[in-house]
Amino acid sequence: MTTGGREARREARIEQLITALVQAAPAIDAAIVDELIAELQRVGSPLARSIARVVELVAEQLVAPGVALPALAMACATLADAARGRLGARELEAARYEIETLMPVPDRPPGMAIPHVPLSALRRPR
Repeated sequence: MTTGGREARREARIEQLITALVQAAPAIDAAIVDELIAELQRVGSPLARSIARVVELVAEQLVAPGVALPALAMACATLADAARGRLGARELEAARYEIETLMPVPDRPPGMAIPHVPLSALRRPR
């Protein structure tokens, strides 16, 4: 089988898997998630890796499915359209940016407490 044929089947399978996740929501099928992540990792593009990471976060209940799944479905369609030659790098980067906005950001570390000491209170050691 040609590489193009294999890629086309992979993209079609990705679209089938994300559609199954959307249809089953809010339930998340771990087998579908695992297969979807594996297929996306095989693609290996920045967009595919970002989609895979957000799918993981949805499965771990760190991102709400109702928020993420529609955007993930659109991103998977964008990935497939790009593989078919219908979209370019600009559209892929825009989709990646949109998906990455779903990733939680780490909490800010607590600020350091800086003591407020008047300069006149400081003395040189004798």
